[in-house]
Amino acid sequence: MFGAKIYKLLIIAASLTLSIGMSAQTSGSKSHTDGISGKVIDQADGSPVAGAAVTVKGNQAVWDITDSSGIFKLKAIGGTLHISCMGYKTLTTAVRKDGRYSLIQDSFAINEVVVTATESHGLTSSSRIGQDAIAHIQPSSFADLLELLPGGRSVDPSFSTPKTIDLRAVPVSGGNYNTSSLGTRFLIDGVPVNNDANLQTTPAFSNYGSSFVNAGVDMRTITTEDVESVEIIRGIPSVEYGDLTSGLVNIKRRKGGNDTRARFKADMKSKLFYLGKDMEWGKTDKLTMNFSGNFLDSRADPRNTRQNYKRLTGSYRIGKTWTGEYVRTLSGSLDYTGSFDNQKSDKNLDFGDCGPIETYKSNYSRFALGGEYTVRSKSLKSFFQNLDITGSLTYEKDLISRWKFVEYSSPMPLSTSLKEGEFDVTIVPYKYEATLKVDGKPFYAYLNGSAKFRMDSGNTTNTFKAGVQWNVSKNFGKGTIFDPERPFSVDMNVRPRDYSAIPATHQMSVFIEDNSALAFGDGFKAEWLAGVRVAAMAGAGKEYSVNLKPYFDPRLNLRLEKAFGKDIKVGLSGGAGWHTKFPTMDQLYPDPIYYDITQMNYWPVEENLRRINVYVMKIDPTNFSLKAARNFKWEIATDVRIGRDFSFNIDYFREDMTSGFRYGSEFTRVIYKDYLEETIDKSTLTGPPSTETTPWVRDTLLIGYTFNTNGSRTLKEGVEFTLSAPRIRPIRTKVTVSGAWFRTRYSNSQPTYYRPSVVVAGKTYPYVGYYKDTDGLLREVFNTNFMFDTQIPSLGMIFSTSFQCQWFTGSQNMAKDARPLSYIDKNLESHPFTDESAANGILAQMIREYTPSMSIYFRIPFSMNINLKATKKIYHDKIACALFVNKILDVSPDYRTNMGILVRRSVLPYFGMELNFKL
Repeated sequence: MFGAKIYKLLIIAASLTLSIGMSAQTSGSKSHTDGISGKVIDQADGSPVAGAAVTVKGNQAVWDITDSSGIFKLKAIGGTLHISCMGYKTLTTAVRKDGRYSLIQDSFAINEVVVTATESHGLTSSSRIGQDAIAHIQPSSFADLLELLPGGRSVDPSFSTPKTIDLRAVPVSGGNYNTSSLGTRFLIDGVPVNNDANLQTTPAFSNYGSSFVNAGVDMRTITTEDVESVEIIRGIPSVEYGDLTSGLVNIKRRKGGNDTRARFKADMKSKLFYLGKDMEWGKTDKLTMNFSGNFLDSRADPRNTRQNYKRLTGSYRIGKTWTGEYVRTLSGSLDYTGSFDNQKSDKNLDFGDCGPIETYKSNYSRFALGGEYTVRSKSLKSFFQNLDITGSLTYEKDLISRWKFVEYSSPMPLSTSLKEGEFDVTIVPYKYEATLKVDGKPFYAYLNGSAKFRMDSGNTTNTFKAGVQWNVSKNFGKGTIFDPERPFSVDMNVRPRDYSAIPATHQMSVFIEDNSALAFGDGFKAEWLAGVRVAAMAGAGKEYSVNLKPYFDPRLNLRLEKAFGKDIKVGLSGGAGWHTKFPTMDQLYPDPIYYDITQMNYWPVEENLRRINVYVMKIDPTNFSLKAARNFKWEIATDVRIGRDFSFNIDYFREDMTSGFRYGSEFTRVIYKDYLEETIDKSTLTGPPSTETTPWVRDTLLIGYTFNTNGSRTLKEGVEFTLSAPRIRPIRTKVTVSGAWFRTRYSNSQPTYYRPSVVVAGKTYPYVGYYKDTDGLLREVFNTNFMFDTQIPSLGMIFSTSFQCQWFTGSQNMAKDARPLSYIDKNLESHPFTDESAANGILAQMIREYTPSMSIYFRIPFSMNINLKATKKIYHDKIACALFVNKILDVSPDYRTNMGILVRRSVLPYFGMELNFKL
């Protein structure tokens, strides 16, 4: 804590010193008496140059600084003037009669870079992040880049849990609203990152690993050092891209070059090492090769080794171009990603006084082979434009190995049957060692073919694109492996399962779209992108409703632009369309559920007389009616551009997904025998009591279970905006303002069941209520980021300060129905819940406790974090030193909750630094 405070003070002192040094250029004893006066302007555009230093050669005591209008005055009669300003070449000239002095921009000094995301001025809302912005952010994984999006906020790097993406949403915890992240498509060099065959979860509770099955791509595994650009489409993407609901992340990696690159980064919780080599030969018929390796070691808490994360990646990319009548390109890539957390442990558990208690090991490896072949026309006016064929093969090996010393107070009964029926249980000792393995081997294949054609007519340009896509998902793993007679817990209601027995799923799709532009009138231009995508899933089985069912995704984007002269353009755009995400393998083929209902429990002191008999009920939670998740999105946006340096974008969007994936509840009944153990005469027994001669009564039990369904509704709406102002030349500073207001409503679109946890006459409550809504959440946030980036290329320096303001965050739990619509009894018969039911003492238990205060809207007030990033390049930009400090200063006032409770907020700075080589 003390070291962090000292570091914070040093950063503040350095910032103040730099500010004082810059201010010194504008301070001094000026003399504004009659003498020489004039105006300094930019030779390129004639704009006044403020902050230029003007002196008389040979007399340094006479000087002045130009004001905001470029005006200066000197107490001198004549002589030679010396005019200098940051970013311009120094001018030495005699006094001019007209008093106008033009400065030429320094070609080296104007070599500025873009350190923020660039908003598109096209048909849909998207952000482009270049490699300069990526380098300035100093990321450890792709998740760190999201703060550059409108509404984004910096988050301290953390690798203890999987990082998924939520575009245009305020996320909530839990697995019932993961379709937004699951439906965000990631592409790396045109190849999708697929995880639909991920089944890697353990059936027993664990304090170690975190599962993200059905949650989307884990951004921790995506490195950024080789990335050349990223386009994040938040609006309506082209119909070329499918199997998504929320958005598209298109990552392009660097190809070619002649650099050797190295990066060494360290922050408060992780260390990163990177080495890469770029090579290319030829000019027209070019051959390129790129090699790279990356290692990350993260420790969320040095005291807790359970949350460690290590990542090793390697990449080899090659490309060859042939130029003839057409330009042909053949490229390939081989990538490896591995997690070498070979053992996550806790010294207090693994090395206790009586020996180890529990261990956890995980080993993950991913191999991806990709290739692309393109044929492109040299002429933009020819009918045939290009042909693109892309393919990939991906194989993953994910193994979780657990060991545990299990101890109970006495021997425990355990059922191990894989079939439904009546069985005697096995008695396991009260102490034993248990092992559990989860062996997953997902495999993915992808093939895409598309062609583009162009046909112009007068002022209209028409581009047509059509293509077909196919991908397959399969898991060859051995699945969940454990000894049924020595389980991790006797309460586990699953059995060993082989993943390789699950059939492969196939997705096939075709698309066609038209992208046209029309110039008309005085500076008007209209553009549209219209297309349709048809997709279907195969291989699931004819009993599934989603199998071979075609889903149509029509999408339309429109844009109208007006140019006012050469420098001013105003645009208005909008779009709407459908987006579809197919179910994952885990959602289509869930594990069977086993319930063991005790029928006889005779447990005397004599071991040879004991007997426990159970009825094993096997439930298949497969939902054959499960459908694909569908999301309808629309947006409208406007933008203004003035020259190259000023732009303003604002958009409003609305998305309504009513068929998101979630877990629903269902009840069934089981009729079993309840043996009357009190009738057993132990004196007549020579062994365990017989189930044939022991009296019994028939009883009925309602059993609940969960299954995958399309019950989640996610309604998103909001406003995003970005303002990029021209760089202020005297101080070399550019101001960028971006922000967003997001409101997200989560709700259950399907009624569900609920049973009170009360006991009636010593038995489980005999009724189950059927409710209209069981949950409903409202979340909203309003963020604005004020970015000031100052670049002094002549000194090789870039530093930025961001004021990240969170004006408010709001939350509300929507009102629930306290009374059920109806209820079911043990015979699964439904009855309406009436006022007479509410008056019944037993039935009234289904009336849930609910007070209006539970659904009061709550708002957390303003807070602001100030972040600093700085980069210094030396030796002709071959070496760069960089540092970042998140929350170097903050404004986090106290506030009171709706219940009057005082909440005091505090944040801790987080810092890191890195060294980059580009040789």
